[in-house]
Amino acid sequence: MRTFFKFFLSFFFCVPAFCQEMRGKISTVINSVERGGISNATAELLKAKDSSLVKISLTDADGRIEFDNILLGTYLLRITGDNFATSLSAPVTLSSATPAVIIPPIILQPISKELSSVTVNARKPFIQKLSDRIVVNVENSIVSAGSSAMDVLERSPGVNVDQNDAISLRGKQGVIIMIDGKPTPMNGADLANYLRGLPSAAIERLEIITNPSAKYDAAGNSGIIDIRMKKDQRMGINGTLTAGYGQGVYPKANAGTTFNYRNKKINVFGNYNYAYRIGLNHLLLDRNFFENGIYSGGDLKDNYSKSPTSSNASRIGLDFFPSKKTIIGVVLNGNFNAYKRRNNNSSIVIDPAKQATSTFNSLATNDDLAKNVLANINFKHSFDSTGKELTADADYGVYRSNSLTVNATNYYRLDGSDLQPNYILNGDQEGKLTFKTAKVDYVNPLPHGAKWETGFKTSFVSSDNDAKFWDVSTGVPVNDINKTNRFLYQENNNAAYINASKEYKKFNLQLGLRAEHTQIETEQKIGNVKFDSSYLQVFPSAFFNYKLKEDKTLGISVSRRIDRPGYSQLNPFLFLIDVTTYATGRPGLLPQITWAYELSYTLKNLNFTASYSHTVNNQNIAIARFRDVFPTISSDENVTVQIPINLASSDYYGLDFSAPVKINKWWNMINNGNLYYEKFNGKLGGTSLNKGRPVADLRTNNTFTLKKGWTAELNANVNTGGQYGFMVLDPQWGISAGVQKTILKTKGTIRFNITDIFWTNLPQAVITYDNYIEKWHAYRETRVANLSFTYRFGNNKVQAARRRTTASEEERQRAQ
Repeated sequence: MRTFFKFFLSFFFCVPAFCQEMRGKISTVINSVERGGISNATAELLKAKDSSLVKISLTDADGRIEFDNILLGTYLLRITGDNFATSLSAPVTLSSATPAVIIPPIILQPISKELSSVTVNARKPFIQKLSDRIVVNVENSIVSAGSSAMDVLERSPGVNVDQNDAISLRGKQGVIIMIDGKPTPMNGADLANYLRGLPSAAIERLEIITNPSAKYDAAGNSGIIDIRMKKDQRMGINGTLTAGYGQGVYPKANAGTTFNYRNKKINVFGNYNYAYRIGLNHLLLDRNFFENGIYSGGDLKDNYSKSPTSSNASRIGLDFFPSKKTIIGVVLNGNFNAYKRRNNNSSIVIDPAKQATSTFNSLATNDDLAKNVLANINFKHSFDSTGKELTADADYGVYRSNSLTVNATNYYRLDGSDLQPNYILNGDQEGKLTFKTAKVDYVNPLPHGAKWETGFKTSFVSSDNDAKFWDVSTGVPVNDINKTNRFLYQENNNAAYINASKEYKKFNLQLGLRAEHTQIETEQKIGNVKFDSSYLQVFPSAFFNYKLKEDKTLGISVSRRIDRPGYSQLNPFLFLIDVTTYATGRPGLLPQITWAYELSYTLKNLNFTASYSHTVNNQNIAIARFRDVFPTISSDENVTVQIPINLASSDYYGLDFSAPVKINKWWNMINNGNLYYEKFNGKLGGTSLNKGRPVADLRTNNTFTLKKGWTAELNANVNTGGQYGFMVLDPQWGISAGVQKTILKTKGTIRFNITDIFWTNLPQAVITYDNYIEKWHAYRETRVANLSFTYRFGNNKVQAARRRTTASEEERQRAQ
């Protein structure tokens, strides 16, 4: 670590020595033949020797364009505009004698009417492998039409979702889910419900970043999945209308709209999306208990859950441009979701002789409401055209939830007669999460391709969860003192970072350092149980890329990351799933720390990445005997509780590849693979863990460009299964297909698809401890037929839109 700091400091303080090199300015006016200046034409400043891009900008309302703070040298200007032919200027030389050059007005020639009527569609591939991330272009995917955000995630490279809706990336949990650069404050069931209610029509793309730099929050040992929402990027008034219907076992429907108004001074934008989906989760469980290695009993469970969900997601914002270099913006996001669940559980109780002795049936219902509101104010100032800028964000969010539950259980003998009195538990749970965050970032480019960045962030999070449960078995409500409780949580996190980077002729280097101080206080009202913790962590990172040849690049990266527990994982409430299964949290759960290393090689369009990571205090979900966790509460022998634990460590070895193949002019194929082995070390009760299992996750995406506006898509995936903690997953595979047709003079698009055609992409696994073995198999609605329609209206003149990354990043991901 000391060597790293010395190298970082020497690198950082040596860079500014180049600051004194002289710079110049190039300006001109872009005109048309028939009229004066052309607004919003694209001007690219190129190096004359190799036509490499230096800067890009747009002309103002009068057609003027200016590039200042440019290194001395010889350049070209390439000008493009809608309905105009591309124009290339003569070489322009900046020297110490002529550091400022005004190019005579450039006249763009209009394209003939015959040519202007031809539309050229530059369709991005569904999956793109860039130098530092994988991009999933959702809006260009036929198969993704009519799906939810959760469906799209499950079909993305390296992403998996288990039976508890936990999302993992390349076999590792701890992934941070972000929305437009801001981590969502939800996790667990709340996050899953939100993603299932978010239609894919509202999503532009996913960005999967496996090894983020110091600029990002240090959270997320497996990386970041950033869901980028659609925002119309055109001048004037424009937008989209979308509607869709899907049919699996149960129906799904969605509708939405986006709008955008932009002129020289303001940009008003917004969207609204509604989704109604009835979900299915049919879970089969075979639970087996042992005492000293001898079978002592068990049960067979059949859980059939039907869950209607209605989701209303809205966003409205305003950008104000007081000058060419300054933007002030406000954004208001609201999500209002209603989630209902009806779960029928039929269980057969097995005795030590492996004979059925009795049964019980449970009916569990949920009536949940979530009201999430987030307000953001943001500021951006560009000092010059070199990229020097200052950005600031402040967020205030309130997330409220309410859940009314009923869990009724009837016990029977094998002949159908009553075995014991019925048990009925009613619950009323309220939650409120408030977070206030602010951050400032500064970027300062330097001569010779150098740059340094710095910033800080502060956040205050408070959570109040109040759960009340009553035993109404006798018809008279009686407070259940073992389940009723109130849990308060307070957290303050302060962070600062610095990045320094340098571009050389053959290679580039980036070094970063981030420090985060966290202070936590919790209080469990019943019993007056308090817990507090305070710690400072430092997170260095380094990235190096070397160009072996023009089409061959070698890259190396290393970073240290942290995964703090989700707010619900720290909540010690005792939640009833059924009369033999509970769930709880642990206030003393430790954050897990990961060192991640990557070696990448790019050959033309082929990408290969070898990775290794070592994690300590690995967070995992364990299943324990109820009596071992809550010895003071009486319970039957075969009652379990799901509880988060820290394993000692885990080691991950991986190899990823991306191979685009152009079969012919109408058939393009993109193949992605993730081969990995993860070994876990730890102990729970009397069970020691020191094992892992190799996994292959392979995916192929095929697009077919047909005649008369028709396109088609065929996707396939296979996962060989693997190990996560004490759980071993079985293999699964799936095939999806879809077609698309453009209509209404390319303003409309109709899409039809069927996902998981053979209904085979279904998870199943075995969980093994010394005294307990559980086998489960989940049936979900992975096979759905979707029909969707999108209509685009308004002005087609493109204006680059500003992406907003607000302050509340990690906080929203961890929120319950």
